[in-house]
Amino acid sequence: MTETEKRRPGRPATGETTRHSVKMPDNRWDALGEKAGEAGSDRSKVLNELAAWYVREPEAKLPKRPE
Repeated sequence: MTETEKRRPGRPATGETTRHSVKMPDNRWDALGEKAGEAGSDRSKVLNELAAWYVREPEAKLPKRPE
């Protein structure tokens, strides 16, 4: 890196996906993270699975819902 190049904060991009923002109440965001973790997943994966199902992507299935 040269002196004129600026470092960008955070980890470099590692995949083909783009980061997006979503608005939702904090209590729902927190519960989503907690329940996704209990199911061995994470918020991003659950939201991606829901979106794929919602737009009717072939073979998309709803994520497993926690008890």
